[in-house]
Amino acid sequence: MYKNQLQELAQRSCFSLPSYTCIREGPDHAPRFKASVNFNGEIFESPTYCSTLRQAEHAAAEVSLNVLSSRVPSKSLTAKILDETGIYKNLLQETAHRAGLDLPMYTSVRSGSCHFPAFSCTVELAGMSFTGESAKTKKQAEKNAAIAAWSSLKKMSSLDSENGEEKEQEVVARVLSRFKPKEVRRRETTNQWRRRTSQQDTNKDLLIERLKWINLLTNETSSSSSTSTQKQHKNSSFFSPLPPTQSQPLRTNLQQQY
Repeated sequence: MYKNQLQELAQRSCFSLPSYTCIREGPDHAPRFKASVNFNGEIFESPTYCSTLRQAEHAAAEVSLNVLSSRVPSKSLTAKILDETGIYKNLLQETAHRAGLDLPMYTSVRSGSCHFPAFSCTVELAGMSFTGESAKTKKQAEKNAAIAAWSSLKKMSSLDSENGEEKEQEVVARVLSRFKPKEVRRRETTNQWRRRTSQQDTNKDLLIERLKWINLLTNETSSSSSTSTQKQHKNSSFFSPLPPTQSQPLRTNLQQQY
């Protein structure tokens, strides 16, 4: 997404296409990637390591777009390109989903004559309303409302950023999550408690089953040992010495006669 926008910006500005370089770290089973992009002679780096090369390149492109959009000479062109792709509406929708909120709701009002209509749009998100600039079409008015909403949310999140390297969208999502209705938060807490209780019950059942198996094996071992002992006693009684025979007294009597 960000790579495509940066490439379109370069083509419209008659610049060379962006070129990316990447650094890889970590073992083969868990690599980490950090990318940098060269845009018109300037180098922009991804703020953090990413799990895939594609994510790292998109992160670097996002940094370059944010920096370029803050500058006066290229601000209008960059904003126009971003607006044409509808990125702000997508950003609002993705961020609301991340924060566990309902999707943004757009309300447009038409004014003006039939030949020269004007549309004004307001977007509602997390109980807040944001109104954008008027436009000639309803679609453009919705984009303007999304731009106004995202700009306001960025200002709110800039005061709440805990980590300078944290992604902008993640900060906005964290701020928006605080505006969840009480019913939603209560329902999430209840679901978490149910999942925890269910897991504890499952662990308890597994422990009981293991104890049953241990007792069963112990009883079988004890029974086998008892049976073996009984067999030994039986065998010893079977092989008991025979009573003395009559040959011994006869021999003694013969000796006495002589």
